[in-house]
Amino acid sequence: MRRGKRANQKRKQVAEEAQDQTRIYQKAAMTGLEATGFEAASRSIIEFNKGLREIADEMNEYSKRSFEDVFRAWQHFLEARPLRQLVEIQTRHAQSAYEAYVEEISRLGELYLGLTRRSSKPLRRQPRRSK
Repeated sequence: MRRGKRANQKRKQVAEEAQDQTRIYQKAAMTGLEATGFEAASRSIIEFNKGLREIADEMNEYSKRSFEDVFRAWQHFLEARPLRQLVEIQTRHAQSAYEAYVEEISRLGELYLGLTRRSSKPLRRQPRRSK
């Protein structure tokens, strides 16, 4: 009978160790999923930062161009003599400023769209975890 009890205890001990090992492997698998999720999130954030930097550079360039255009327009204003010439310069400047603004807004829209696509790409590649 003692052998039966020892064998029973040994079986229970082996079963518990197997369950412990199973838990360890499951935890490792979950940690692996979390690590790949963290890597994907990190890549996504890196792409997002690159996109924001690109947008900031574009806005900086637009501001420089806009300032130079205004400066040129003022130079033309100061050189103009008759009122008719002033109105013509103002009209041309307003048209070019509007066209530059619309072009810049379109460009920024494209940059934001690209930013969204690039930053979400690493996350879309991640397999979904079932609950």
